[in-house]
Amino acid sequence: MPKSTFQDFIDDNPNCKKYDGNPDAMEVFDILSLNENIVKMIDANSAGKPALTPCIKTIENFIISRPNPTIDLTDDFTKQAVGRMAKTILKPFGYKPSRQKDLPKDLNARYFKSATYYEIDKNVPISLRVVRHIEEV
Repeated sequence: MPKSTFQDFIDDNPNCKKYDGNPDAMEVFDILSLNENIVKMIDANSAGKPALTPCIKTIENFIISRPNPTIDLTDDFTKQAVGRMAKTILKPFGYKPSRQKDLPKDLNARYFKSATYYEIDKNVPISLRVVRHIEEV
């Protein structure tokens, strides 16, 4: 199974259907779906922080930089939708939401104050994993 898609996010979260076709929502999903950001989210989560911690500023800066953003990060439902995107992205790796945790204060996030910490769901087969290794060059 490949990485999750924006359509997977919509299918997994019918209450987020209003974001279907929304260019900024799709771009936020694409940013979160970058391999490097998935690894950062998994690493943050492994360190006991909310998975979104390393990506929050990137997402906030992306939306702030938009001349006419099509999503509003002052809206709680929109912030929850970003969290649901992370949930969909991390699902194939075997993660399920565990609890809400405050973001580190030194992150100085403008819109987000907390995000979800995940745990491995041993009852669900994984379809993706992060593989790290050292190679001689």
